[in-house]
Amino acid sequence: MRQLAKFAVPLIISQLVAQLMVLSDIWMMARIGVITMAAGGLAGSVFGFIFIVIMSLIGSVTNLLAIAYGEKQHNAGNDAEIRGIIKGAILLSVLISLAILPLFYFLPTLLQMTGQQAEIIDLSMLYLHALKWSMLPNLLIVVFRGLAVSFGAPRSVLWASVLTVILNIVFSYVLAFVLDFGMVGIGYGTSLAAWLMAISYGVWLFRQPQFLPYKPWTKWFEYKLTTVKPLIFIGAFVALATLTEFALISGAGLMAGTLGAVSLAAHQIALQILSFSWCISYGFAQATSILVGNQFGSKRDKQTIINIARNGLILATASSVLIGLLFTINPEWLSQWFARPGDALFAELVDILPSLMLVAAACFVVDSWQLTGLNILRGMKIVFAPAVITGVGYLLAGLPAAWYFMQTFQLQGIWMGIGLGLGVTGCLLLVQVSLNLNKLAN
Repeated sequence: MRQLAKFAVPLIISQLVAQLMVLSDIWMMARIGVITMAAGGLAGSVFGFIFIVIMSLIGSVTNLLAIAYGEKQHNAGNDAEIRGIIKGAILLSVLISLAILPLFYFLPTLLQMTGQQAEIIDLSMLYLHALKWSMLPNLLIVVFRGLAVSFGAPRSVLWASVLTVILNIVFSYVLAFVLDFGMVGIGYGTSLAAWLMAISYGVWLFRQPQFLPYKPWTKWFEYKLTTVKPLIFIGAFVALATLTEFALISGAGLMAGTLGAVSLAAHQIALQILSFSWCISYGFAQATSILVGNQFGSKRDKQTIINIARNGLILATASSVLIGLLFTINPEWLSQWFARPGDALFAELVDILPSLMLVAAACFVVDSWQLTGLNILRGMKIVFAPAVITGVGYLLAGLPAAWYFMQTFQLQGIWMGIGLGLGVTGCLLLVQVSLNLNKLAN
């Protein structure tokens, strides 16, 4: 368990540090004006959705590399396969980044269909057209991070995340305020920081003795379309699972919006805490997935994989319980953090948060189960069944339950539905983990 925790800590911190980039951009937008902040929030949500889905596809490179590295340790050699995975991921990143560029020119029409104000759409598109150039370098960073962590070198991921945030803040601030480019400057600052980090991290990583055999700027003949097939096969199902989870959260947000401004504000606060809990649980789940993948690719030792899976589940669950207790014991400070006492609706927000956080705390725990279960299965190259399970849990259990409970319990009922969807998904995934572990030979 100590090894797993030591492996997971840099991944957790890097996830939390990455959140600072979002917060810093929001802070800078707020300094420009309320309309700018609203437009930036809309643009950030749109870009974030696109990037998360694509990252789910490219992110499968980590699981493939972890398995390949395990095979390398057991059988020696295997460098050509590892190079093929890396180059396939880089090629797929380039192709996807080019393919989605035309999409940004259709976004204004799509945003108009959702009823957004013309002024907000215009500002959002200025930001999005600057931000779209960060897509490729960020995907390349995902590939480089995947190689580092699958080979047991997660500390470089932490330092890369810290440096990216620092560069983003500096470049965005200078472009937005010193050079007076405003909101567009924030977008280009983010893109510039991503490109500089992708190049710097890639050059540094592939100069390390451990990674020298896999330099992507050698043996150009290895860049072939056939190398992207394994990534698409696994990544497509991972992306599908991500879409179904997004549907649950988005659907819950739309329901919360029908209950009024206070409920929507409280819902957003609970989502922020869920995101914080997710970062920690995901760090443990990703570390578990990588260590399971290493074992699966080498000896396929059933007992070792069981121990890793159990320890990962315990750590992820324990961290979620602690976070839930932290925000349940004294939820009042949340309202003081996110709202001002002078606000006319402040008293209502204070009243609703304690009961909401009790329900949300349970969601944190079951969310850690589904995250861990998903990542254990991905570590064993099992992706089809988990994609089906997430669809059942989120769309057939979670959303209908949220709608049903909302009629009686209002916002708490919506979160009961979210918790039910996450819980059903988590339990089914853990059953799937158990079934597949039993198939492994001792």
